[in-house]
Amino acid sequence: MEKNDFENFKQEVSWFVGQNDSVEIRHIISKTFSPELISTFPALYKLLLQSTSILSVDITTSKNKKSNYYLYTWTDRNGLKCGWLCKTEKIQTEIDVIAEHQLLLNEMGGITETYHHFDTEAEMLTDNQNFIFTQSLLTKGLGDWIDLYDQVCKDENVKQTDTKDLICFAEEANGNETFYDPDTKQVLLFAPDHSFENVEVLKGQPEYTFYTINHVTTFVDYVETLARQWLENIITEEL
Repeated sequence: MEKNDFENFKQEVSWFVGQNDSVEIRHIISKTFSPELISTFPALYKLLLQSTSILSVDITTSKNKKSNYYLYTWTDRNGLKCGWLCKTEKIQTEIDVIAEHQLLLNEMGGITETYHHFDTEAEMLTDNQNFIFTQSLLTKGLGDWIDLYDQVCKDENVKQTDTKDLICFAEEANGNETFYDPDTKQVLLFAPDHSFENVEVLKGQPEYTFYTINHVTTFVDYVETLARQWLENIITEEL
């Protein structure tokens, strides 16, 4: 059954595993989480406990590059499989993440791929994301968007917000990026290309630059909102 969960993942995310990649799969019989994670992210903890299987997946590419993942799998309300592939890493970077983010990385990993067929029209924080939380993919500041942001603020005579220390922890396929401020832990969405209904323009900023996400103020809020969205769409059992 657990191997079938990985086969389901490969069918849904067919581009992820290369034809010549080597894959080693181990079933995690029981994965424990720290009291700190349980108290910090109670909704996420509940979601992870509801997974029907957790697999340890090691992928070695044809160029001998090895990556380690957890594959969390659930069953949705229509009886279909859905899941997250989370990358676990032990690396040093120049980006100092906040404690809550590091806690998440240490125990769950960063979300590299998701798949689902939820029967919902609600906007999901996992929709169309290239990654969420993944340590090796984090960036600092606006990067390639800085010139656009400069120009829009000049055109509209708006004072820029300080972006140099913002940490991008999620990136959409169309380039929209989600950040947090490491000092305040506030979450901001930079979205030059969007049709979201669950966001509001950040006060004092131009349209199609910075937004706040409804019901999300901090990084913890973001994680818990994401987890609750999935809990609403999967089969859950009393534990």
